[in-house]
Amino acid sequence: MTYRDPHPEERPVGVTARQARWSTAIIAGLILVMGVIFYAIANRGEQRAANPPAVIAFPAPAAGVAPAAPQTTTGQPAPPIESTGRGER
Repeated sequence: MTYRDPHPEERPVGVTARQARWSTAIIAGLILVMGVIFYAIANRGEQRAANPPAVIAFPAPAAGVAPAAPQTTTGQPAPPIESTGRGER
């Protein structure tokens, strides 16, 4: 024995206005919560640079004092001026 709906045409189609309001409220709440979380993550505590500076500036030498000699690391002579070090000429 199978059940037959006595009024098949009267089934509601789609959503009611109440369901739409609740869905909208829940979605807006989720977006608000996610926005607060992302804001908190982005602005927490100490700000750090993604990459530290490549060059640390030193103060200029005092007037009348000879600058320090450059340090050599490999002992090789400097490349010619016209060379860029990339194989181009």
